[in-house]
Amino acid sequence: MLCAVCNKESKNRRVCPYCYTPYPTEPVTGAGRRAGGRPGQQAGRRWFPAQSPVVRYSVAGIVLVLFFWWATREAPQFETEVVPSQVIATERQRDAARAVITQTRERAVVEIQQDEVFVSYPAAAFPVREAGQLALAQQFTNADEIVEGRKRRLYFYNPQGKLFAQADGVRGVVLVR
Repeated sequence: MLCAVCNKESKNRRVCPYCYTPYPTEPVTGAGRRAGGRPGQQAGRRWFPAQSPVVRYSVAGIVLVLFFWWATREAPQFETEVVPSQVIATERQRDAARAVITQTRERAVVEIQQDEVFVSYPAAAFPVREAGQLALAQQFTNADEIVEGRKRRLYFYNPQGKLFAQADGVRGVVLVR
């Protein structure tokens, strides 16, 4: 700005750095508002150009990085846990596994929904001891893995309809208490 007192040019917008004379403020209209629109509108427009080049380029760089990060991000993809089987079974073992599954389907209700299996046992086919319950769940889980060629999530229910065991590819067969 050009100082009216010492007639020197400076980039300072408030006070002349040579004679310390304050520069005049924006003109005020008769209604008591600043000229040029709504109050505060001019201050917002002057903020970015009034900053130093380091601040301007930093802000512009941060905005560009955030824009490119937002534009190139991938939508979250939730995949079901498909764990390939590590079991190499002979034809005789496959036949035995099919027999276990067939026998279980005759005695219990087996429901398959998408990639999950729900097995509900009746009172006549349900063992009383926990060791027998675990063996029953492990036997069906191993047979299912051999026949399907992969590990699936299995849920086992007792005659009262309460979950007593579950199996998946990560934790194996676990009794639920």
